[in-house]
Amino acid sequence: MSEFKNRLKELRENKQLSRDELAKAVKLSYWAIAKYEIGERTPDLDTLHRLADFFGVSVDYLLGRSISFTPSWWYRDAPPTDVELDEFLKTANIWFDGQRLTEDDIEEVKEYLRLKWEREKRKRERGKEK
Repeated sequence: MSEFKNRLKELRENKQLSRDELAKAVKLSYWAIAKYEIGERTPDLDTLHRLADFFGVSVDYLLGRSISFTPSWWYRDAPPTDVELDEFLKTANIWFDGQRLTEDDIEEVKEYLRLKWEREKRKRERGKEK
């Protein structure tokens, strides 16, 4: 769980949230978040799921079992919304050639993610048919 405290803090800071704001969003106390981030306490399974859903990452990512994270919307039947894609891109913190992405770049990346999601969905559906 040592990686959990680092990932939680990093995700919270990337969203520019205070501990109190995160606590309210996931129905926890400020002190629970603080103790998770300093490694004095570990969350139960329900709390891990709430945190993963809130940040749009997998529980494996939160626990340090995965180097990169897959957003929670990746495997569902409905395509990602603009809000979900914006949140994902904010958390992913993508740069190109040493520069932050422009608004045009962001729109192109979102379009690519939508296309990739459609392709992956078709692959999953074909796999179920076999």
